Amino acid sequence: MKVLALANYRGEDRVLPDLKRLVEGEKVDFIVFAGGIVKGPERVKAFEDAEKDRRPVSLEKESDEEAGTWKDYELFFKGMGELKVPVFYIPGKFDAPIDRYLREAFNYELVYPHIRNIHKSFSFYRNHYELVGFGGEISEKTREERFLLQYPRWEVEYHLKIIRDLRPMELIMVFYTPPYGGKLDLKEGRHTGSEVVEDFIKTYDPTFAFVGSGSEQGEEIIGTTHVVNPGALREGRYALLNLRRREIRFQTL
Repeated sequence: MKVLALANYRGEDRVLPDLKRLVEGEKVDFIVFAGGIVKGPERVKAFEDAEKDRRPVSLEKESDEEAGTWKDYELFFKGMGELKVPVFYIPGKFDAPIDRYLREAFNYELVYPHIRNIHKSFSFYRNHYELVGFGGEISEKTREERFLLQYPRWEVEYHLKIIRDLRPMELIMVFYTPPYGGKLDLKEGRHTGSEVVEDFIKTYDPTFAFVGSGSEQGEEIIGTTHVVNPGALREGRYALLNLRRREIRFQTL
């Protein structure tokens, strides 16, 4: 069973032709995308500056920013859809506002039914694997869905309790945020991950967990779970896995 793990496309459509050749050449069975579709720096900067200054958030030239975001979504979803293999995906921290993300996901899944949003949800692959996802940045208490995506522990707990009701299959979990304290959440020498994610990995013990932010590329073991960060697709990075053998290759397009 060959799986391609990706994250952080961030509007770099130049990688899509090489990605298509990779999927066809490697005969990939399905793709997991761990968030990071749009560029989004203007929106995030506006939010973070307002938080720092303790003032209401405003975004100048929002119509221009929306036009760029729609283009990012269009090229991403068309690119994924044309790969003609199942794609299971979640949003990243910058894929806000949530209503725009969900609207675009809904529209493109009508055209390409083999791509599937699993943010706060789940899907199955051929009655062998169940995939459960939660996108955005995960913390203990913060919640935001307009300027960037941030979710508190209680919301993750509420949505992921569905795992207890799913059929017994091999579990794969997908987060944008890495677990706290390991090598995958190191960024510029400091840990940026979430204890919430680490707790969920330890609680549900998936075979694999894929994450999108933190280190550029790498893997670690938590309990019996293989945690993988495929690196940034915008830089051509990806991970190719043989699920049955638990073999991983980190490469660049």
